[in-house]
Amino acid sequence: MKQTFFLFLVVLSLAACNQDKPAAPPQPAPSAPTAPAVTLPSVPLDLLEKIWSEGTQVDYIFYNHPFTMSLTDKPSIQLAIRHVAETPAPLKPECKATGRVSYQIKGDIVLEGDFYFSTGCTYFVFEKNRVKTNANYMTDEGIQYFNNQIQQAIKMQQQMQQGATGQ
Repeated sequence: MKQTFFLFLVVLSLAACNQDKPAAPPQPAPSAPTAPAVTLPSVPLDLLEKIWSEGTQVDYIFYNHPFTMSLTDKPSIQLAIRHVAETPAPLKPECKATGRVSYQIKGDIVLEGDFYFSTGCTYFVFEKNRVKTNANYMTDEGIQYFNNQIQQAIKMQQQMQQGATGQ
């Protein structure tokens, strides 16, 4: 409950700073013929299990939305791990990263990379020393979670803008 309240408080404050343009929902990627996509291996299961049991923080930074999320309680961290599917995902050049994610254990980043969240592009690409090493699809639960978080943030931003203009 505290986590949700804090998240909404952060979203409200960030949304207030960016009132001049409303955030747009994810747009579908244009469909154009492309070369076969490269597929990296999946994140090692033992690393995900380690984060599941020992993780202390997960941070999401959205590139085109005026909010971030920081998860610090065990159930939220474990929920975030459930968003990473076991299946390796192909890297699609037409997909653009939506944001950055990092998974921490006691202050050390043990896994980080970009997440992709638009029509036809719902996956994670993880890196080590800025080199892409692993790519996993996002689970249906993860897709629903991101949809809900983005829609709530957009709705809150719109309410704040309406309140500011007296409508």
